[in-house]
Order: sequence, then C-alpha cells, then structure tokens
Amino acid sequence: MAHPVKVIGIGPGSPDYLLPAARQAVEACRVVIGAPRCLALFDLAGKEVHVLTGDLSRLLPLVRYRTPQDPVGILVSGDPGFYSLLSFLRRYFPPEKIEVVPGISSVQVAFARLKLPWQDAHLLSLHGRELEGLEFYVNSRRPLGLLVDPRTTGWELQRLLESYGSFRVHICRNLTYPEEEIVTLPVTELARVQDLGNAVVVIEPDET
Repeated sequence: MAHPVKVIGIGPGSPDYLLPAARQAVEACRVVIGAPRCLALFDLAGKEVHVLTGDLSRLLPLVRYRTPQDPVGILVSGDPGFYSLLSFLRRYFPPEKIEVVPGISSVQVAFARLKLPWQDAHLLSLHGRELEGLEFYVNSRRPLGLLVDPRTTGWELQRLLESYGSFRVHICRNLTYPEEEIVTLPVTELARVQDLGNAVVVIEPDET
C-alpha cells in the first residue's frame, strides 16, 4: 500500500548505518524534507528539496495535500519513533497516511559499543527537560540511556546520581563518525565535564 507521507529514519549519521530501505523510500519520493545533515546522505538530483528547521509549523503545508502517487519523504536522524517527528506528525495525519521507515538510533549504537544489553534499560530524552524528573529511573538501578542537550552539565548529573549509589557513566559522542569518542567516568568525576553537547549518556549501575 502506498502512503503519501514517508517518515524515514536515517540512522545515527554515518552512511554505513543507513538502511537500504531508507534509500529506497527516498528514491520513491519527488519531494524530500530534512535537516542538512540528513539530506547530505542522499543523491537528491531532480528532487524538490526543503531544509527542515526548528519551526515545525512550516512543515505542514509541504506535507498536507500529498497523494500516494506523489509522496513526500521526511528525513529524521535515528529512528522516527524515538523522540523524533513521528509524535508530531501523528497529531495531524491518521496512521493510514503515514509510512514509517525505521532507522538505527544512536542509543542502540551506544549500548552496542558498550556491549550492554538494553532490553531492561530506561531510555529517555532530556531535550527541553529538567534532570529532576530522573530520580525514579535512577533509583530503579537499571541501565539508563539519555539523549542529552547542551544545557545538561556533568555537575548536574553528578549531583543527582550521588544520592543513589555508585554508577559508571559512559559519555558517547559523535557515534558512527570518524571522531567518535566514548569516555567512561565514575560519578565522582562527572563535575569536570562542563559540556555534554548532544551526546548519548549511558548510566550503568556499578554493583561491584
């Protein structure tokens, strides 16, 4: 069944982690929308291309009147269903008008790099959220995967975690890129990390 709106996960950033299904979905679309980093992964010659900004209201007129014969592809980093645009689009379009092409999330990559199973982990985004809401998850003593934003500091994380026991904290930056970096610290050393950027932070209970 053809769908007029294709929400396409492009993975964590490296072309090596872009699924063939995503390339096929983009090829089927005459109109493609995405952030510059997402668009750069594809050959879009001959297509109508729109750069996606933080103003999501501008997205709707580009999408609203598409037909299955003229679908639009919306590129999102990671997986569309994990703290991405799918929640926003579901407010305006019924499921039968949307096709979701899954992608590999940076959180998946982080747990893989750390060789940690993640079926019991709590997975959360701190984008636009405060750390105070994490107490329940930290106290559960289960692994915690966080998408952080530049407002989050190591000092704030240390202050929160110190009350709940011992943890190893893995700061995963630029996953799948040549400059990928993973730094593992005990909670007591987190305060020296001033800027977490847009890292994935995995908090692992230290039971030793």
